[in-house]
Amino acid sequence: MTKSIVFVSREMPASEALAYLARHGIGGAPVLEEGRVVGIVTTTDLAAPHPYARETGPFLRRRSEWPEWQVRDLMTENPVTASPDDPLVEAVVRMARSHIDRLPVVDRDGRSIGILARDDVVHVLARAAGRKEALIQEQRPMLMSD
Repeated sequence: MTKSIVFVSREMPASEALAYLARHGIGGAPVLEEGRVVGIVTTTDLAAPHPYARETGPFLRRRSEWPEWQVRDLMTENPVTASPDDPLVEAVVRMARSHIDRLPVVDRDGRSIGILARDDVVHVLARAAGRKEALIQEQRPMLMSD
């Protein structure tokens, strides 16, 4: 898990949140309110065409007349989370079943203490695979010259 997390607030304008996530090079972040995780939002959520935006039809509004979307309008509320005591395997299974790439890690009070991202899992697996490969290399018999 990554302990230093990037987060956004419910009241942040969507365009500002999208730029903020892009500056940090991440695809999504927890939404915090008073330190508690109340949602999660991704760059896809923030950049997607929004359901009430109309450019044609009887409710035509020019883009400049649209109100600025806020994170609260686009976030997923009550996101799937993990406890710091959860085994990694359980957290990964939860991510796979929920089709998500990041899992906020929260304490008993719902306060954010970190985030587990798909990349974190890949790095752990790569390190483990590297150690296993090193062990295999050490155990291989070698031909010695006379």
